[in-house]
Amino acid sequence: MIRPNYESDAGKRKFTPHEELGTIPHMPFEEYSEKLKHCMTMKRENGILEVRLHTDGDSMQWGAPAHQGLHYFFDWAGRDPDNEVIILGGTGKDFIKSMGLSKAGKGPEAKEFDSSESTAWKMYEYQYYDGTNDIEGQVFDVEVPTIGVWNGAAFHTDLVLFSDITLCTEDAWTTEMHFRVNMVPGDGIQLAWRELMGRKRYAYAELTGEIITARKALELGMVNEICKDTEAAYERAHEIAELIMRTGTRVTRRITTQQLRKPWKEDIANELRNAFSTEMFVTATEHSPHDNCYWDWAHEEAELVRKAEKLGKVVRPRVNGGQMEDEIK
Repeated sequence: MIRPNYESDAGKRKFTPHEELGTIPHMPFEEYSEKLKHCMTMKRENGILEVRLHTDGDSMQWGAPAHQGLHYFFDWAGRDPDNEVIILGGTGKDFIKSMGLSKAGKGPEAKEFDSSESTAWKMYEYQYYDGTNDIEGQVFDVEVPTIGVWNGAAFHTDLVLFSDITLCTEDAWTTEMHFRVNMVPGDGIQLAWRELMGRKRYAYAELTGEIITARKALELGMVNEICKDTEAAYERAHEIAELIMRTGTRVTRRITTQQLRKPWKEDIANELRNAFSTEMFVTATEHSPHDNCYWDWAHEEAELVRKAEKLGKVVRPRVNGGQMEDEIK
């Protein structure tokens, strides 16, 4: 059977000049890509926008620049009618390298949050406000198909899991570290993990800090495909984006996306803002540290888990770290 070879409809949008309608033009790609270049590298071709999060050109250090930049990006890129598919992922070896604001490649020591007047406003401005708008922006404001690229280590995997399609590299891994650093998981990560892996598995992963590898994520339904490495993942993402562009028409593509996201939108509207405020309350009252110590330890545990996978063994979370064990079947 000969399959039809449909053409992409990129750049074929019918357009009525803003001057004729009396409307406000959107911020052009050249402008918002320049404004956000400190934390994102962007390129666009045939309506497919590729965005790589970074810090100083390397893997991202999670902090205020990315936290703020993301919801600005989702707002500006979501309003840009020339974006037809968005690919969002990381740079370098890992999706997220560590926490903190980079200065010449180095991050500050992690600090505890408290409820004092000097820091309380930061918890709203740079935690609650940016965080809630990040997720609502990604799921609500962007009305085109999205593809997440999860490369290497990551702890804010919601950024790729809330994408309509998620690809990861062979060396991808994560751990849900909120509870393990004395924080309540309320910033949206709980929605992504619970929805994708199921309630019982999520409760176990949250309370124990279980390492989730690429293979485990695929098994649990958290990702769609595993790719060899970062560049292979981006190449595959572009291939899928091109397939999407050559299948449905522009309006059908966008409306289908809204249907696919309906369950996410309901969950986010029902839970995110209340849960996030609970996280901030406990963070302040319990003086929870945004601490890299657990993240550093998790790298060692992840290496052990990945070795065990290759040997057909398992590593169960334990007080002093896991050890290779035979899986009981």
